[in-house]
Amino acid sequence: MKCIIITLLAFFTFLFLARSQDFNSMLDSGKTEFIKEFEEQDFTKAAYYLEKAVELNPNDAESRYYLAYAYSKMNSKDGKSMIDVDVELVLKSSEQLEKVNKLCPHYNKEIIVLDPYSKLTSEWGSLAMSYWHKNKIDSAKWAFAEGKKRGGFDDFVLSFNRKLLDACTQSAYLISSGDNFTIPLWYLQIVENYRKDVSVIDISLLNTKWYPHYLLKNKIASFDVTSQSLDSIEHGLWMDSLITINNFTWTVGPSFENKYLLRGDKLFLSLLNENQFKREIYFTIGFNENNRLSLTNYISSLIVVEKLTIESTNNNSEEDNLKTVRNILEISSLINKNSNDELEILDMIRYYIFYKIESYITLDDTTSAKKMIDLIDKFANEMEFPFLTENMKNYANYLRSLMKK
Repeated sequence: MKCIIITLLAFFTFLFLARSQDFNSMLDSGKTEFIKEFEEQDFTKAAYYLEKAVELNPNDAESRYYLAYAYSKMNSKDGKSMIDVDVELVLKSSEQLEKVNKLCPHYNKEIIVLDPYSKLTSEWGSLAMSYWHKNKIDSAKWAFAEGKKRGGFDDFVLSFNRKLLDACTQSAYLISSGDNFTIPLWYLQIVENYRKDVSVIDISLLNTKWYPHYLLKNKIASFDVTSQSLDSIEHGLWMDSLITINNFTWTVGPSFENKYLLRGDKLFLSLLNENQFKREIYFTIGFNENNRLSLTNYISSLIVVEKLTIESTNNNSEEDNLKTVRNILEISSLINKNSNDELEILDMIRYYIFYKIESYITLDDTTSAKKMIDLIDKFANEMEFPFLTENMKNYANYLRSLMKK
């Protein structure tokens, strides 16, 4: 009897190890497609391996996360094909992401780009834009509502993006970068009709063929070239060049590999030239400096957005700055602490506040600096919301040390 038990134990141990090896093999094979060169990636193959991995270990969150991304990439490999996404693949991706959030509410495995909560927002927002682009208004609103129901577009994300729109003046341009900004802004303007006077422009999507036409057709933006000429604009070699719009002259350098200017950057320049700075320009925070057309030295921080200020630096009063900081920090109570992306947004906000605090300290205005530190301690203190990087923690400690001098 003892021999039988030992034999059975050995058999099941062997079976478990073999199954575990098969699972790891399938997962690794699926993940491999994500690190190949763009042209060589085969996400149908990735999905095949990852489906096998999920069958072998249904409770593994990482394999489901990667499978969700594989379905997403099969649907739309990049922004060029966003307007042609298929609802069935969105549903398949969403189901995997929802399962990830149940299995592992604070997902701490490898991240491709977005965490599972943000990816839900992105998937359903992309589908909504696909419908919206085809003038299927009700279907677009359904996709947004479905995304919210399934875990995307949560209260913090929408509240934060309302603050972005609120910071913009009437009929301004808000240049956004990344799904975590652009897609919730679309939600607010399409579903809630919130601040539709602000023209939201996604800097990355300007590189596609469809998006500039969409902006022009819907009178969201205009360019200094004809509609027929939009498609002929391509990336190309670029050397530092002086650009003059009205009386403002600055040097635009290459935006890619120190020798190219991308199509999207050329169209952004075309938009600026057409606008002639008649409408004010704002940027979402955390913006990639390479996509700013070398305008960094003319950017003023308003904490939640950054403003292009070509004539003079923006000098809000202490009262205005404190009000802005309080308004944005008050919504930290809405943060989903299981979402790394939302915590990263909070860290970005704190960084811009710290930068403002440092400027106050430099001007020997320790009273204003202390008021801002007090607001951070009240609404977004380190104990409740730990900093995600050592650099941020060190920056906070450095400012506090200056205050003690």
